[in-house]
Amino acid sequence: MMKEEIDMLVRQQSTKNISYVIEHEGEVIRHRENKVHRSASVIKIPLCLAALKKAHDVDRDDLLLVKKKVGGSGVLHALNDVEVIPLKDTVVLAMIVSDNTASNMLMDYVGFKNLEKSFREWGINDSVLGRHFMDTSGDASKISNTATAEDMMTALHLIYEENKFIPEPVRQDMQKHMRNSQFNDRVGGALNDGGDEDHITVSNKTGTLDNLEHDIGVLQSKDKTVKFSVLSSDWNSNLEARYFLNDLGKTLIKYFQ
Repeated sequence: MMKEEIDMLVRQQSTKNISYVIEHEGEVIRHRENKVHRSASVIKIPLCLAALKKAHDVDRDDLLLVKKKVGGSGVLHALNDVEVIPLKDTVVLAMIVSDNTASNMLMDYVGFKNLEKSFREWGINDSVLGRHFMDTSGDASKISNTATAEDMMTALHLIYEENKFIPEPVRQDMQKHMRNSQFNDRVGGALNDGGDEDHITVSNKTGTLDNLEHDIGVLQSKDKTVKFSVLSSDWNSNLEARYFLNDLGKTLIKYFQ
């Protein structure tokens, strides 16, 4: 039933560039899951995983220097007197307010080559993080950050399921940060302000560019869980895309009733 409703909803949209993987009760619903999209901010999920894992491995919460500030999402670019931030707080900024400056600091902390190596070891095979956010230097068409719905679902598995790659404390930290996301009004827009702790909650990470909206996350109640990885682009407007994600959220919530 859920698959049929989602298929119908997708067919009604103005864009054909919608990709998703949705998991519930062992059932997996897929559509164009390996299509490569511009990642926007959802690529910050495996980025933050890699940064927290490195900090865990060295058993140290390093202080990171706030270097070049960039605009877009976040708050660091508006703060004048912040010169250093602990690694774990940098991850908080990158996750819950999607801070671009903080995310760039994490890329430098882990290193692009190490990020690529970790992604491939983890099974994130078709997504690429090779450029700082808001970087306008050089030829942007040659180095872009990309993601697939399948890869972002893999990242969710690394956070929400026990595995050999990500230590439990890192998984717990990432679950907390996704639950605290301040951009929870896409798929989670069908809930009241992120949901009621005693009923359904949303934990997620969004990505937004012009005419592009992504949402990766988990809807949870005490006894049920739905994981979703939805990437979409080529909309007439971002508002249209958000209406779609809201409607998708309404469909997913029916599973809990």
